[in-house]
Amino acid sequence: MLEVENLSVGYTRPVVRRASFRLEAGSLGGILGRNGSGKTTLLRGICGSARVYEGAVRVEGQDCLGLSARKRAEKIALLPQRSPLPQGLRVGEVIRMGRYIHGSPFRGPGPGEEAMARRAAESLGIGELWGRDCALLSEGQRQLVQLARALAQDAPLLLLDEPTSALDPENAQLLFRQLRRLTQSQNKAALAVVHDPALALRWCDRLYCMREGVLTGGICPAESSPRQIQDFLRQIWPQILVKKDKETGLFYSLLA
Repeated sequence: MLEVENLSVGYTRPVVRRASFRLEAGSLGGILGRNGSGKTTLLRGICGSARVYEGAVRVEGQDCLGLSARKRAEKIALLPQRSPLPQGLRVGEVIRMGRYIHGSPFRGPGPGEEAMARRAAESLGIGELWGRDCALLSEGQRQLVQLARALAQDAPLLLLDEPTSALDPENAQLLFRQLRRLTQSQNKAALAVVHDPALALRWCDRLYCMREGVLTGGICPAESSPRQIQDFLRQIWPQILVKKDKETGLFYSLLA
């Protein structure tokens, strides 16, 4: 679904250097790293909002860096970190924004676009919020509204920049549970910047580490031992411990 090859991106200078990785359809990938390591810049480079110095980004085999912004949005949807929702804006209005790239700029969304926007809301369990003022929602509900907007865009690739940064643990689990279900059921791919290693181990099919602008390899938790995962994550957190719960079979991590 996603192929990134020797990608160097930044602003006045490269921040991320020669990143290469692949992400399959139906899978959820996670990027882990300390603050300032280049995770957000990598996502911005993939979706075309940061300067690309070299490299290629292909979605479903098509080179996306040379596409117009509108055509690129048909391939890639971005959920920014804590994107604000102005007071007075209704939930349905926000979610319908994801359909604008598929319609004419001189008219509103047609019946088909409206139906897809509503299906995106229903898929996340927020259909009953459709007419609510976004200012009256909890932070977790607002994040789900923004995710529904990105899903309504109906792009095969979804990028998420720290989607749980303002969420409590329960809402963080909810968001990732829904994201994992949707990528698998709709055969899409999603790539998320994640700060919590325990959350990443619970939900991500593949993990990548970012250190000082360099993306280091990748690991599939389901195919790895606790020791292999621990050694991989110690590139970022030298004292981290990774264990496997005997009852659930799930991995968990402890930061000493």
